[in-house]
Amino acid sequence: MNSNTYNLAVVIRRGVPRVLLALAAPLASINVVQAQAPEYPIKVVRIVVPFPAGGSTDVLARMVGQRLTETWGQNVIVENRPGATGTIAGALVAKSAPDGYTLMMHSTSSYTSGFLYRKLSYDAATAFAPVIRCAISGLYIVSSATLPAANIKELVALAKRRPNEVTYATVGKGSVAHMGAEMFNAAAGIKTVTVDYKGSAPALLALASGEVGFSVLNILDPGPFVKQGKLRGLAVTSAKRSPAIPEVPTLLESGINIEASLWTGLFAPAGTPPAVINKLNGEIGRYIAAPQTNTWLVNNFGGEFAPHTPGEFREFLTGDTARWQKVIKQIGLQLD
Repeated sequence: MNSNTYNLAVVIRRGVPRVLLALAAPLASINVVQAQAPEYPIKVVRIVVPFPAGGSTDVLARMVGQRLTETWGQNVIVENRPGATGTIAGALVAKSAPDGYTLMMHSTSSYTSGFLYRKLSYDAATAFAPVIRCAISGLYIVSSATLPAANIKELVALAKRRPNEVTYATVGKGSVAHMGAEMFNAAAGIKTVTVDYKGSAPALLALASGEVGFSVLNILDPGPFVKQGKLRGLAVTSAKRSPAIPEVPTLLESGINIEASLWTGLFAPAGTPPAVINKLNGEIGRYIAAPQTNTWLVNNFGGEFAPHTPGEFREFLTGDTARWQKVIKQIGLQLD
């Protein structure tokens, strides 16, 4: 006899009116159903990536998915939905059931893009529940070796002498590379000219050839060109030096008072049960915090991981998004 049956039997022996028994029985059955409810996950979980396969966000999502599959014995698959700076994937996940079976691996670019487009089917500020920030790094300011500026102070001085002449490359309008450069321009009090490219590869080639003067990129992409002497590493935008390129100073060290981050993190649709979000946060956090995984992040992603709760991730996003929205407003940037 289970506890619910025992409780009902005691009630009967004590002569409680039948009407009360009729009310008590359904409640007992509800408790039994709740106790027997299956735990998450009981079916395939998919992680939607807003970029093509093979990029850093995709690789990180697949590593996390493989770990969860091995731990849970339940398949976790990655689905690539590139396009419109991440808003195609964002719309898909935002309208998915908030049950933990459709997740999204956002990056700074894809997350902030939700605040750039005039017409979206979702509200970027409320559509997603933060789960865990998987990696974070600064951005890397690099210049062409042909540009007569060996450091940040010389770049700023050059741009002030030649306003609206020094050019900078972006990997696309509205990208973090674009907004990061504009954040730098505003803080340094300089005016430079934007040149948009379709991705980091053509932007790097333009820099290496001297077609443009400087750019703001992720930590690792410019590395081979810097080693070859075709580019100069000027500064990183993080609060401290990057362990991936410790020889490069921060902007703060260079006298420019700004801090900007490039991050990758997992999200669920808004309304996903806290128990599911906390389970994902705990399992992924244990995996990424392992020394070998953290070393991989530094060497292959240029980023680091710091354990945190979903609430702490949300608090970080509040400040980070406010910084990017300020830049968006300053330059009047909106996309259709």
